[in-house]
Amino acid sequence: MKNLFSPNVDLSKVDNLISGTLIPSKVLPVTVTGSGVVKRGTLLTRSAGETSYRKYTDGDEIRCVLLLDVDTDDPDENEGVVAFGGEFNQNKIEEVMEITIAPEAILDAMEDKEIYIAPMNPAPETF
Repeated sequence: MKNLFSPNVDLSKVDNLISGTLIPSKVLPVTVTGSGVVKRGTLLTRSAGETSYRKYTDGDEIRCVLLLDVDTDDPDENEGVVAFGGEFNQNKIEEVMEITIAPEAILDAMEDKEIYIAPMNPAPETF
């Protein structure tokens, strides 16, 4: 089991994943499959008839956005919290996933799932 504990959990650091004024809606726990740690901000998808979610790849349908890191190698720790709606920063998602999201995929997610993905400038750091 990998240790995902954060000693600074009580401190706030803006990572700019959530943008705009639309609060992430339909936030639920789901089972995430794959290998290794899947990072916060990863887009997830699933096939019809399946109950577990996996990392989005080009050509898949965007179903939700992962809100917390998940260790998929540990069967006791592979449940993650996801948002099925809301406004999210495209720059942060592409940084986390190391991909460029196709405009068609963004449009489909917006129309079908109420997941709004758009580039956003980072918030300034506080001192």
